[in-house]
Order: sequence, then C-alpha cells, then structure tokens
Amino acid sequence: MWGCGAHPPGSAKNVNFREVETLKNSTRLWKRTLGTIQWVTAFAVIVTVVLSGRWFIKAQTIPRYDVFLDEQLMGTVSDPDVVKRWKNERYEEMERQQPNLRVTSNMERLHFVGNETFHGVIDNEAVIAALKDRIVFYFFAAEIRIDGKSVGVVKDIAAAAELLEQIKAPFLPSPDGKNKRVRALSAEFVGSSPDSAVAAAEARTTGTFVQDVSINETLVKPGKVEASDVVKERILSGAYEAQTYTVERGDCLSLIAQKFAIPLETLRANNPEIKRDLIRVGQKLAITVKQPLLTVKTTELRTEQRKVPSGVVYEKDDSLRAGVIQIVSQGKPGLKKVTVQSIHVNGRFTEQSTVGEELLEAPVQTVVKQGTKVIAGAGSGKFAMPVLRGEVTSQFGLRWGKSHNGTDFVSEQRGIMASDSGKVVYAGWKSGYGNCIVIDHGNGYETLYGHLSKIEVKKDEFVTKGEKIGVMGSTGNSTGVHLHFEIIKNGSQQNPMKYLS
Repeated sequence: MWGCGAHPPGSAKNVNFREVETLKNSTRLWKRTLGTIQWVTAFAVIVTVVLSGRWFIKAQTIPRYDVFLDEQLMGTVSDPDVVKRWKNERYEEMERQQPNLRVTSNMERLHFVGNETFHGVIDNEAVIAALKDRIVFYFFAAEIRIDGKSVGVVKDIAAAAELLEQIKAPFLPSPDGKNKRVRALSAEFVGSSPDSAVAAAEARTTGTFVQDVSINETLVKPGKVEASDVVKERILSGAYEAQTYTVERGDCLSLIAQKFAIPLETLRANNPEIKRDLIRVGQKLAITVKQPLLTVKTTELRTEQRKVPSGVVYEKDDSLRAGVIQIVSQGKPGLKKVTVQSIHVNGRFTEQSTVGEELLEAPVQTVVKQGTKVIAGAGSGKFAMPVLRGEVTSQFGLRWGKSHNGTDFVSEQRGIMASDSGKVVYAGWKSGYGNCIVIDHGNGYETLYGHLSKIEVKKDEFVTKGEKIGVMGSTGNSTGVHLHFEIIKNGSQQNPMKYLS
C-alpha cells in the first residue's frame, strides 16, 4: 500500500533525522557557552594585569617635596622636617649669640610642595647648602626718630621709651626730692610771685619734647642695634648750631664766651671784625654752640593760697578837724587760691602766667573817717603815720656807713597820706628820691615822701592830714617798693619816729 521508496511511520529512517537536528542544536549551544566563557576569562585576566600594574607602580614610587624660598626652587627633599629641623637649629644658634633680641629671618617664607613624580631626584644636603647661601637674619628693634630723622636703634620699644624718659628726668621732680635742678626752678617760680603766698597747696610738673619724637618698631640686620647709653649720649651731645647774640651793657668777650660755654678763641674766630676784644652795646655776635638734639619743655602748674589786700575806704567828715583820722572798722585781708603756670625750656625759665583764681575768703575793707575842717596851710604839729599798718624796714641814722635821713616803711596798703595838713611845695622827680612830694606845714615843719610810683597832688595845692597824696613805689635810688619818709624842722632832718603818733 505504500508507494515505492516510502517509509512507514516509525521506521529507522525517521528517527535518525530527528537526532541529527537535536545534535546540531546542542552543538550551537555549546559553542555559544564556550565563547562566553572565553570572553569572561580574558576580561578577568586584563583586570588582574591592570590592578597588578598599578600596585607595582605604587610600590616603586618614592615621596619627594620641592622646597621654595621667595618663590625660587631650592631643590627637592624627602621630608620637610629635614629643612625645618635645620631652620630651628639656625634660630637657636642666633638666639645664643644675641640673647636679648628677638630674631627672625627670610626662612619664614619657606614653603614645600609635594611631588609624586616617578623616580624623582632627591638631595637633602644640596637643598641645605643652597639655603645657607640665601639665609638672612633680622632682629626686631625700635628706631628713634627726631623730626623725621633717625638718631639710633635700640633693642625694643620699652628700651627706647626708657631712654627718652631718662632725658626728661633731670627737669622733672624725683620721688625722693633730690633733683636739685627742679628744686632751683621751683624756688625761682615761687620767688616770682607778686603776692605773699600763704601756703603751696599743690604743684605738678609735666615734661614734653619741643621736637617731634617717634618710636617705630623695625627690622634690622645683625650689628645695627646699639646700646641705649650710646644713643642717649648722641642725643645729649647734639650738634653745633649757629646763633646770634646781642651785646648788652656790662658784657665783655670773655664773659660772653663763659656764658655760652664756648672757647674764647672760637668766639673770636666767628667774629673776625672784633679788634682787640672791643665790643659795643647792641652789636650782633655770631655764636656757635652745641645744642642737644632734644629740647625738654617742662610745664609746672602750682596752686597757692595768697592774701587779698583788704583796702581802705575813706569817708570825709567836716566835723572833724583836718588831720584827724578815725578808724571806724578794722579791715581783714581775704584769701584766694591761685593757679600759676610756669614754663621752662631745658631748665631755663621762659614764661609764667596765671591760669586760674578762686576766691576762698572775701577781704573786709578798713573804714576810715578823715577830718576836713582845717585852716588852710596850717599844720597841727602832730604827725600821723603816712601809711596804714606800716612796718619799719630802715631806721633814721647811720646806715651802711652813710647817714640815712628818714625812716622807710612798707605796707600791703600802697596808699600814701599826708602826715599833717599843709601846702605842697614840691611834687615831681628829685635826684635820689625818684618821685617825691614835699609839704610845708606852715609851722617850721616840712615832711618829705620819696620813691613814689605815683604822685596825686600838685605844687601849691593845700592838703589835709590823712589825705591821700600818692602811691608807694620804687623810683630813684631804691632797693624795693617802700616809702622813704622825712620830717624836717627848720631845715634839719629829724627822727620821724619821735614825732609819729
């Protein structure tokens, strides 16, 4: 039933065909799996090689550091600590040489840059040798400048400040009171007071420099720092300065040379026009003197308590005979606090001024009644004190080997009164007496009043006893403010103290 060449189902021919197809599929699958395995294996090998190479390279790299000073490459070292240790040793060496100075150097500008270049060249000793040639040490110091010009360098600001205070010291009070120069200045200051000082309440002195002085911290090379005493001596020694001096009465060339502490020959050489040392008043001389580089100006503020004069109030009374004076009420001096400023330059007094006053106790005026009932030109023959509360400073008689024809009085009340009524016969300048008044009392007596600072009456004027006629002064041949008073009887000087009541 089957045709020729046909195979019935289930025959051997059909089974072989299917097996072949299955085998082909298995072969293809195996090839595909084998390719994947080969690719994975190759990738693993590559990764292993790369990682092994990187480890090898890292294992063979040597650390290195480039050393720079002022941005210039000095070389390469294995470790920055090599340079840092050397740097510290150099600092310690310099500090041993200069233990009192603070040191620094250009090594503070060292810096290091890490470099991992393969197979680098490292030479620690070469870097140290290069740094030795470039190292520069400096010291912190203080420079003193006067008017912008440097006069010296000392170790630090504290030393410079102390040096300047030492220059001021001779002109300032010392705590122990042993400064003779200051005591002399204070005595001069007190002695110049116009009023009587009751007590000095307070005195304070400050000192400044006339010049512009500055202290600046600076860096200097070794050998430029000086000892404080050296700089101080340079400032005090100063420099020669040209000055002009005007010849005064009583001067001579040797005295001028002594005054300015210069050799006489130097003074002559500076003034070649002088012949045989002859100079004249008003002549200008060239003086070359050595002046310190610094001028110390001291200002002293002194507070004192001073008396305030009481003053006198005169009340005319026509019921009293001329020449009669009655004190109605006695006055009392007041008290004030005065602050005076005194300025000295290098110890020489230059000026003084009152900068403040405070009244502590007001003065009480003396009230005096003055009689005005008189017969013109007739004196009473009884003489009153010509000053109120007068004190005798020089008696009538022999004085200094010469005759003193009157009595000298001083008083805080400067007003001068007629000792008795009479007529003014002289009012003006009299040789030796200065400003002088002579009163004729019309009874053989005359009184004379000398050295007045002011005359308040005129010749031929009638005055009454106790009337104010002038003001005490120091004109004529006088050694100070006072009244020279004479009583003259029939042309002969008498001892006034025998007549005054």
